[in-house]
Amino acid sequence: MMKGFKISILWLGISVLAIPSSYGVSVSCMMAYDEGGISNVLESPECSEWVLSTESLQNKTLNCQSATLQGHRDYQEDCILCHPDMKIPRLGKSGLEEGKVGVMAVFDGHGGKEASEMASKLLLDYFYMHALFSSYKLLTQYKGVLPVTDDEITHLKILKEALLNTIQEIDFKFSQEAFQKKIFSGSTATVALLVDGKILIANVGDSKALLCTKKIRSDNMTTSLSVTKLTEDHHPDRDDERDRIEAAGGSVVSVWGVPRVNRILTLSRAIGDVYLKRFGVIAVPQVTGWQPLDANDRFLVVSSDGIFESLTPQDVCDLINDSSSCSPLSSLGDCIVNTAFEKGSMDNLSVIVVPL
Repeated sequence: MMKGFKISILWLGISVLAIPSSYGVSVSCMMAYDEGGISNVLESPECSEWVLSTESLQNKTLNCQSATLQGHRDYQEDCILCHPDMKIPRLGKSGLEEGKVGVMAVFDGHGGKEASEMASKLLLDYFYMHALFSSYKLLTQYKGVLPVTDDEITHLKILKEALLNTIQEIDFKFSQEAFQKKIFSGSTATVALLVDGKILIANVGDSKALLCTKKIRSDNMTTSLSVTKLTEDHHPDRDDERDRIEAAGGSVVSVWGVPRVNRILTLSRAIGDVYLKRFGVIAVPQVTGWQPLDANDRFLVVSSDGIFESLTPQDVCDLINDSSSCSPLSSLGDCIVNTAFEKGSMDNLSVIVVPL
């Protein structure tokens, strides 16, 4: 295995000329990545050029109509991010090129805000770096000259794996810190990627992603927006989730009518919740795979579950379709959050609305 690794590093040195220098991938950083992922790269003194830049990457534009509200809770534990045009390396016919991907994510924390805050701060940088190192590594396998393949399919596969690895590594990093500092918090993670008219959703927990699609009514004079749910909630009473929890030695018990893991957690998947990990609580996302957007798809909605304490998914699309009841100065995100609050939601409220 070490021999194969040395050969890869040799090709890395050969192919580095084909890589734009702005990507800054050195042999030592590639070795650090192979040994311990992004965290190892950031801790390596030989990779000091890597600086986390999440704050500068987050972008609120007309294409990210987001809003959050603490609501009736004592603390705000939701975190969101939206970057509709994130620049990211992709494999092209002549090597690494610059591509764009839209990234929208909602993290709904519980038991504290530590997990949701860490996830929101690290997601974009970890995702970018996983995509870069994976693309770079694949390029070295072909000695800097890519074969005639469908580079778009390869790019989408790399982005999917980069997102899965990012969520896994964030959970691992947070879990280490939580054990050391005795932190009990956890967080959902619902992340949407948009690339060239295609969408992928990765979901951990019970935050949600929806599509609102234009539908012409029977009179052919008016239109509405119909809803398509893109995520399934991870609650412990779901058969597959219950099976995993019970196989790990955990229990699913209803407390005041709400199913909980070991009478504690209402979710069966979450970032963090380190003291329930051995009882089957995992941070592995459920992923839709890449799906083409339809010409009639009008809005993507990514939201914490607080919105749905008082609104149905169809209510959300109806509100977007006819927001006349909301202030003309408010964004679609503000309209949804404020309406859910006024209708009685007791939770933190967060939503991202992206026109398609």
